[in-house]
Parts: sequence; structure tokens; C-alpha cells
Amino acid sequence: MHEATLAQSLLGMALKAVREHNAARPHAPAIRIREIRCELGLLACVEAQALSACFELLAEGTEAEGARLVLRTAPLDCSCRDCGYRFALTRRHFACSACGGENIHFTGGHGLTLLALEVASEENHD
Repeated sequence: MHEATLAQSLLGMALKAVREHNAARPHAPAIRIREIRCELGLLACVEAQALSACFELLAEGTEAEGARLVLRTAPLDCSCRDCGYRFALTRRHFACSACGGENIHFTGGHGLTLLALEVASEENHD
């Protein structure tokens, strides 16, 4: 299950970002991570529930314990080789939205991108 490896990497990036934030702002340190927002490629072949469950387990005992993992699917930029139309797929239906042709070209769509962290500092934690 590669979701566990992805969750571990995601957690590592989030915790590193908090450490860097705290080193740069010792007067207003982040004490925990509330939310992690990510973008998942349409072709990533990642089960969102499995990724969230793995993240939850790995985050126990860290500043990310209890953090909400928000995953959104990134549109996949495509072009039709038959009619030349450029479009973005938002679901796995690989056909041109202009002509219906299936001879489409795309690159990417496999990644997981950390977009944002929401943290709580001492003065605003719950």
C-alpha cells in the first residue's frame, strides 16, 4: 500500500514546515497543525480514505495529531490530437469534450501536492 509511504512523506513535509516556521518566528510558534490541504493528481491511483487513515495513524503523538487532511483532485490538462481542442479532465473519462475523440494527450496527473497548512499558535489554540 503506497498510501502509507505518501502519508509518511506528507507528514514529514508538514512537520518540517512547522519547525521552519517556529525557527523563524520563535515569538509566535505553531503548536499544532489543524488542517493540511493537498491536491491529488487525477491519475495518482491513491485511495483517499486509505491515505487519510494512514496519515491519522502516523500523526499520533506529533504536532499533526488530529489534523484534518483535505484532499482535492487536480484537473488534468489535455489536448485532443484529432481536433486540437485543449481542455481539463476532472474525472477519469478520457475523451475530448469537444469532439468525443479518445486520441487525447496529457502529461502529469500523478502527483500529490501540499498546498497549505493551517496551524494553531499558543494564543489561538483550542
